[in-house]
Amino acid sequence: MKFDCDVVIIGAGPAGSTIAYYLAKKGLEIILVEKKKQIGYPLQCAGILSRHIFNHNELPDDIILNAVNGAFLHTQNHILNVKKDHEVAYVIDRIAYDEFLLKRAMDAGVNLINQKATDFDIKDGITYLSNNQKITSKIIVGCDGYNSKLSDSLGNVQSNYAASQMLVEIDENDMKSFRKSDEIINNYVDTYLLEEILPGFIWMIPIGDNLYRVGLFSTHSHKRQDEILTGFLNDNFYYEIIEKYKGFIPVFSGNNGIVKDRAILIGDAAGQIKPTSGGGLLMAFDACRIACKYITESVRKDDLDILKGYQKEFNKKYSKEFNYQFKVQKTLNILSDEDLDYFFLKLKENNCEELISEYGDMDAQSALVKEFIKRGLIFKIMPTFLFKKIINIFGFR
Repeated sequence: MKFDCDVVIIGAGPAGSTIAYYLAKKGLEIILVEKKKQIGYPLQCAGILSRHIFNHNELPDDIILNAVNGAFLHTQNHILNVKKDHEVAYVIDRIAYDEFLLKRAMDAGVNLINQKATDFDIKDGITYLSNNQKITSKIIVGCDGYNSKLSDSLGNVQSNYAASQMLVEIDENDMKSFRKSDEIINNYVDTYLLEEILPGFIWMIPIGDNLYRVGLFSTHSHKRQDEILTGFLNDNFYYEIIEKYKGFIPVFSGNNGIVKDRAILIGDAAGQIKPTSGGGLLMAFDACRIACKYITESVRKDDLDILKGYQKEFNKKYSKEFNYQFKVQKTLNILSDEDLDYFFLKLKENNCEELISEYGDMDAQSALVKEFIKRGLIFKIMPTFLFKKIINIFGFR
């Protein structure tokens, strides 16, 4: 069968542009299909990446808006302060980053088509477009986001959390009061745990000059999330809302496949999202690296079975981390606001701020969980009446 190209990639977001670039550099003929005329809009991301980004992808200096060294973690009545002596994360101009990654792919020879992909034949490698044209390819890569049409073609069941975010200018003195700190620290993020929105949370990410991205993800509707965020801001700050954004965060499911016939999924389309934080860019970039070698070999050897190695390798690397994060998520789900306050109080009493500072990692949270278990702290910091539920969640014997 004659194909129009080697690989069609659906979606020119960060994952789509990155896998397109990798494959083009391998000498494959790539078509990138993107329905948006302006890449990156509307903004649907908190725009914070851990320092490990440089192990996974390029990040130009002019796209970095701020560097982060620590965080204030809040419940209704307690605050923990965790910090590092080095930069742990970077706040980025996410729209500019999307544009950079797309330009890099096109400079490498990727052909961009501005059309919507409406349907797929994953057995024969056919992508149908909104202009009634079709493209045939040896492989179709789905990087088409949280409600992936290609994922539907694989027979997957997709679910998502709603997410809302605002760009907010906040009075400096109000931030000091909120953090119970005499100094304003612009390289710290804030998170706020609230029973109503668990397993999600509210985040405040500083981008400079009293400007913050304030957002949350939860099981609520966007309308209710807007009410929660507005109430949170009203209770704590004098502020001005500059912009509002909304989107969705996929929920990872081990029951979903990410390879079938000529199709392969990466990033949000594959649900490759951390359960506890909703972040996924670095995981998606790593998935691009893994997928690239299997796609390249599959095309060159004309053997679709090779693609199955991508799912096996991804699962081998990330299944344990997903398992730990889901356990943390289940634990949070059983906590009330009073339990959260008790939890934070016990964390402070057991000097856990230092432990979190040492072992906490945005991308590999299992290391911190293992340390709490190893030191027997998990039962010291949780309310006694929850012990049995926690034992069941973590499978202690």
